[in-house]
Amino acid sequence: MDGYRVFLWGWVDRDHVVRALGALRGFDTIDGPVGAVDVFGVRSGVLVELAREGRNAVQVRFVDAGGPGDAWTQAHSFLWIATRRLPVDEALLIGGPEPLHFCRGRIHPVGASEEQH
Repeated sequence: MDGYRVFLWGWVDRDHVVRALGALRGFDTIDGPVGAVDVFGVRSGVLVELAREGRNAVQVRFVDAGGPGDAWTQAHSFLWIATRRLPVDEALLIGGPEPLHFCRGRIHPVGASEEQH
């Protein structure tokens, strides 16, 4: 798998996600839709793709695009802000050294959150 993916479940819509992404760091370029991707853009050397994953789910993918960007940092920052500013019931960040899971108001490493359920 290339890049890092943040999955969001809840009453999230595309415009809210784009605004949350922009609040962290503005887009150098933004466009969409293209194929299965609703929105894509580049922010500080990181390609960002947003796609609907069913009725109440969204996937945001972050990929280093050859510039000075840091896709892991942007994905991790987005997970944090999305779970605080958007009506997210659950979220998952995968592709990094340790998957992170947001559930019941807290972000945990996947193993730790599974033990607490």
